[in-house]
Amino acid sequence: MDETLSLETLCGGAVTEKFNRALRKVSENILDPNTEVKPKREIVLKVTLSVDEEDREDVAVTASVTTKLAPEIGAITQVYLTQDLTNGVITATEYTKGQIRGQLSLNDLGEMLGKDDLSKTQEDVIDFRTAREG
Repeated sequence: MDETLSLETLCGGAVTEKFNRALRKVSENILDPNTEVKPKREIVLKVTLSVDEEDREDVAVTASVTTKLAPEIGAITQVYLTQDLTNGVITATEYTKGQIRGQLSLNDLGEMLGKDDLSKTQEDVIDFRTAREG
């Protein structure tokens, strides 16, 4: 006894499996916090039936499932540009949380004062006015 053809039995159940896999992919895309919320997601099920010209009872069936997902959200940051006045090198630096634009690090301070001043101990006092004048 032949079973009546249905979507669940088409291609030996492969069409249902393909659709379920696409549905899972779309669901993951919806729940992904790195994707945009507003775009609509799509699942397209396409079934093509090609009839044999010589035998109308012989039909080739092709089924495909495609998805349209929301794109990922782009990453955003802020950078600031500085130029070393001694050698003209331009540097792009990304802001970090709590950082103030143009704030110097201890390494920057050592380069400004010269390498000899870095060997001073914590007890030594650095007079920035004389270091700048010299």
